[in-house]
Amino acid sequence: MSLHITTAAATDIDACARVIARALEQDPVLYDILPGDRDRLHRLTLFHIAELRTGPARSGAIDVARSDDDDGAILGVAAWEGPHRRRTADIRHRLRALPLYARAIGLRHLGAAASALSRFDAVRPRVDHWYLADIAVDGRARGLGVGSALLAHRLAAVDRHRLPAFLEATTPGSRRLYERFGFAATERVAIPSGPMAMLRPAAAPPSDGGTAA
Repeated sequence: MSLHITTAAATDIDACARVIARALEQDPVLYDILPGDRDRLHRLTLFHIAELRTGPARSGAIDVARSDDDDGAILGVAAWEGPHRRRTADIRHRLRALPLYARAIGLRHLGAAASALSRFDAVRPRVDHWYLADIAVDGRARGLGVGSALLAHRLAAVDRHRLPAFLEATTPGSRRLYERFGFAATERVAIPSGPMAMLRPAAAPPSDGGTAA
């Protein structure tokens, strides 16, 4: 299968959220943030629409993989927050998206969800970095290298700017994948599912003292 990777348009956000929600429907980390099985897929989609709008779409990049041999449907998504993210702006934009979060999480769970999300923020590097907020592959494309292609695409750009990259691995399998791309474990996030925070150091400058292309 031949893939091409592009940056998502604003009109792609809902479709990207659906891909992420389907792929991560049973993810244990998301149960810590969004508990319960009632209408779970719908609520996860709303949650990821809010997350994409307030984070990667505003101050980062949403990479989408499509097949050249298919109907143009999105087969994979990697959502990154960029190095210019500012916490005060994040809070302001999340407040604007509060009705969407409330529909996704439920009013009585909003406080616990906010507490869990703050623990993710607590382990992030304090220097400029790219953050992989979500990566997901559609069920029909799993095992075809879509996730690896998405990672390689964005990390090449990160390396050109010689910045570190950061993420959380939620399963042993994802941790092994990220290790192959140069990420190393740092610490666990202090929530019940205990995802592993992982950091990829900034690329070294060229040995001849020149600048990267």
